[in-house]
Amino acid sequence: MKILALVGTNANFSYNRILLKYMKKHFRQMADIEIAEISQLPAFSVDTPLSEQTEVWKLKQKVKAADGIIFSTPEYDHGIPAALKSTVEWLSYKTDVLKHKPVMVVGVSYGRQASARSQVQMRQILVSPDCDANLLPGNEVLIGNASHSFSKDGRLINAEARDNLENCFTHFVEYIQIFENVNKEGLDMSIKQPTISEAYINFPTGRLTLKEVQQIFSTIPFEIDLIDSTDHFAWFSDKPNREHVRNVASLGETVQECHPPLAVPAVMKIINSFRNGEKDVVTRPLWMNGHRSLIQYYALRDVNGHYLGTIEFTGNVEYILNLFENGAWSTDGNTGASESSDDDNTDTTSEVVATQAPAANDDTDADATTGASDAGSVDANDDEADATTGASEN
Repeated sequence: MKILALVGTNANFSYNRILLKYMKKHFRQMADIEIAEISQLPAFSVDTPLSEQTEVWKLKQKVKAADGIIFSTPEYDHGIPAALKSTVEWLSYKTDVLKHKPVMVVGVSYGRQASARSQVQMRQILVSPDCDANLLPGNEVLIGNASHSFSKDGRLINAEARDNLENCFTHFVEYIQIFENVNKEGLDMSIKQPTISEAYINFPTGRLTLKEVQQIFSTIPFEIDLIDSTDHFAWFSDKPNREHVRNVASLGETVQECHPPLAVPAVMKIINSFRNGEKDVVTRPLWMNGHRSLIQYYALRDVNGHYLGTIEFTGNVEYILNLFENGAWSTDGNTGASESSDDDNTDTTSEVVATQAPAANDDTDADATTGASDAGSVDANDDEADATTGASEN
């Protein structure tokens, strides 16, 4: 179980940060707790340029990937810190990353009433329509007299507070498991539907069952993603060991939400060129995960040429390039690929299927510098992580 814990202040020293570090270590057998700071986020403003929202995007990906979220808040002037309110604004403005997400509120302060008032405010915010998080009622962790509740090495030495914390965190884990079981049951039901194998799709070139279609997409040696005609992430192929890791939580998101901010302008340039009929394909070769890959974008159109969306094909071409470099396409005629040769010595022990190379007039210039819609695969600690999408800052 993966839980994301947000330090609700941008202060360099905070007992709320100490509390989360203690929880990470104390509950390590129950959950994997990742602590996230909010100090690097810009102050919330609808006018903040997209180019300045990279840290916001990274935090959203962490929230989406987590099974549950812990907000640890101090109390400033009977309320939550401005930095924490700004963070929640980023996580709720034109995004659903908190929607139905199990959340827990904890807090530490110096006073006897702990962070009671700020936690009430935080709970009101989290259950508001824009956040719509799932908050377990009555599960309160209020730790006051902070300087005497923790040891110098960060242990919670207040026995009563520690017992309450253990009970509340156990309840929170059970609460998360309830939602996980509900989602799993829903998935099992969809898999067990008999129509998955009995229904057919009739194509002009043949007929396939729904199960065959699903398995074809899982078997082909490249992955496919679809941005629909309204610029929303609509579908991705369920292929093992994907170059771009996808999360079903990203489905339905806009291009702006599921891409790193620095990649969005280039991605939209490609999509708009498809929508306007200026281009039909963009090709982007680049290094990914230590090997050579090829990303190709195609305009998806109906039989009348109307734009339906953008398809992204991504594949590891290392194997093909190695075949080429080892002479698989040699010009001596000994490839076994042609039936026109009468040479009995033709080597047929190695069967090679070549894929057609992109045409010479395919667009491989700067317009193709987007890479994939890289939802959830950017390392937040990597300053050059956006380069994994092929995005260009030039």
